[in-house]
Amino acid sequence: MNAWLESSLTQPSPVQKELADLIQNHATCIEYPAKKIFLEPGDTIHGVYYIAAGRTRHYMMAEDGSEKVLYTLAPGWFFGEASCVLEEPTSLYSMTEVKTQVYYIPLRDYRWMLDHDKLFREAILQSYSKKELILRHEVENLAFNSCKDRLKRLFCSVADTEHPTVDGWYPLKVRYTQYELSAIVGNSRVTVNKLINELCEEGFIRLLNRKMQVCAEPYRKFTTRKKM
Repeated sequence: MNAWLESSLTQPSPVQKELADLIQNHATCIEYPAKKIFLEPGDTIHGVYYIAAGRTRHYMMAEDGSEKVLYTLAPGWFFGEASCVLEEPTSLYSMTEVKTQVYYIPLRDYRWMLDHDKLFREAILQSYSKKELILRHEVENLAFNSCKDRLKRLFCSVADTEHPTVDGWYPLKVRYTQYELSAIVGNSRVTVNKLINELCEEGFIRLLNRKMQVCAEPYRKFTTRKKM
């Protein structure tokens, strides 16, 4: 898939056993249930989090209650690096999407590993760099793509292309409510509902047993088209 189609949602980050073992020796394991908000704007973070299992969502909320998702993170990702190093409170809400296990690395251990372990240092630099690219793609997405294209981009990014149905449809790896979709693409639920109906009529997606699927042929055309 073209780089411009990379989503601000879950991005895979390979889990390295050597790195995970190192982190476990210097961190505290914490388990959260699904849909748990464990960090809010204003909370002080005295360490860095490493996701061992599950998935977390990180988002902003406006005064009127509307949300904008920056990214969701899968196993192998770090978060909290900026707030920890800058010693500033977080400005985001962090919530688990499913049952999640994280390792909390205290600042002192975090700094020690940065100084003494090349594998850990490179993993942190990759985490920073990937997040910067995600945010850059998201700015580009909001600035240059229509809401319908943002929805298409989202659905394509989570389409399970390895397990198509016999009649040529890709199921989605992640299920979203219309509220979640509106927070991700930056529009109202009314607009998102209208666009979903249009995409169904156009044959781009379909709802089967209340589960969304993307049609393989429109997927191919959309993901291989040239960036304007």
